[in-house]
Amino acid sequence: MFERVLPPIQTYEARDGRSLCYRHYRADSDKLIIMLHGISEDGQYLHPLADFISKRQLAQVVVPDLRGYGLHPVRRGDVEYVGQHDHDIEDLAKWLETSEPQLNKLIIAAHSGGGGNALRLAVRPIAQRISAYLLLAPAIHPKAPINHEKDPGSTLQINMPRIVVLTMINAIGIRWFNGLTVMHNDKAPEHRHGRETLDLSYRLLLSRAPNAKYERNLKAMTQPTLVLVGEKEEVFIPGQYAPLFAEHNNAKVRMILDSDHDGILSSEGSFSEIEKWLRELA
Repeated sequence: MFERVLPPIQTYEARDGRSLCYRHYRADSDKLIIMLHGISEDGQYLHPLADFISKRQLAQVVVPDLRGYGLHPVRRGDVEYVGQHDHDIEDLAKWLETSEPQLNKLIIAAHSGGGGNALRLAVRPIAQRISAYLLLAPAIHPKAPINHEKDPGSTLQINMPRIVVLTMINAIGIRWFNGLTVMHNDKAPEHRHGRETLDLSYRLLLSRAPNAKYERNLKAMTQPTLVLVGEKEEVFIPGQYAPLFAEHNNAKVRMILDSDHDGILSSEGSFSEIEKWLRELA
């Protein structure tokens, strides 16, 4: 339906002086969506959804490659400290507020692992500037009821013993080993494209999820929130989203027919729900 031309990569300066990358999908709108990618990919795969939103003039969309991801990260799969993604996203929002002063409504959108980043922001000072959340098959927390107890089809391998040990020594202030790898995505070689981030450090993985009291983050999402999940969602349990959100906030949860985890990003059903929701936002 739309041409598949990626906007050029632009950079902004984070608080540590590092230049980080993003793509800006422009539109005739005062709404700005910062759209956060999943656990192993950079932002490029979000193009169909970002392209649709901008070309329908529903909002401007900015898609960052989070630190540790993208074409040329300083250290793929790693950050400097737990929570650095929070600071980077806050710095991006501030950068855009300065460079694009006509934008006055900030929306945080997230797919899959990006959902954890969105939840983290809900309890930070930036939440006061966030007008709404758009969540697509979002990760919540490993203990949330949307997760399968055991998924034999998953390619993610989590080193739980290492995570437990690192968490224990972090509790007493020892952080020297936080760069150790704790997650590996054993993605089949034929399905790789060269931009994946398949090994994540402890400090990056923890930067992508709220702490164990994730219910607090859900309760903090008092802004208008739309949650979309595919009927054929295979990574998480689709039927668990509606009761989970209903317990903690007033999010609208919609099931998208004939869509799976990634298909939801280019589904006509998703496009229809998102367009209606964005046009209704005051």
